[in-house]
Amino acid sequence: MTNDLAWAHQIADGGVVRGAYGQAATAPVDPRDIAAVAVRALLDRHVGKAYILTGPQSLTQIDRVRIIGETIGRPLRFEEQPRKQFREQLLQGAPPPAVDFLLDLLASMDGMTAEVLPTVEEVTGRPAFTYAQWATQHAAKFNSTPA
Repeated sequence: MTNDLAWAHQIADGGVVRGAYGQAATAPVDPRDIAAVAVRALLDRHVGKAYILTGPQSLTQIDRVRIIGETIGRPLRFEEQPRKQFREQLLQGAPPPAVDFLLDLLASMDGMTAEVLPTVEEVTGRPAFTYAQWATQHAAKFNSTPA
């Protein structure tokens, strides 16, 4: 979920998030859930166990932009960009292998539903935080005036 903070400047400056593969679905995880699973694993001595974590919902990028908009009370939209154009933008801050990996991953999930696992609840005993709960926690960052 934290990766979506990268959209904050676009949201604050016009309400349009531009990217590729808007219909690519993931099950984003709240960092509080990652930390809670790590704490339980350490305290309960889950030696040798590895956990695959997902959030509680399969959400496209378009869904996530909509949820942020609902949370902050502003109409937002996702604007699809051609892969090549979006790749060039990403290359301004990331190495080519990382950019290509991300774009290939999004392309592979385009139009799909992401797998949602119950791991967070199984390990912590409480449901995973939803994307809307995360967005509420970070609403001020999406309402900030761009620097």
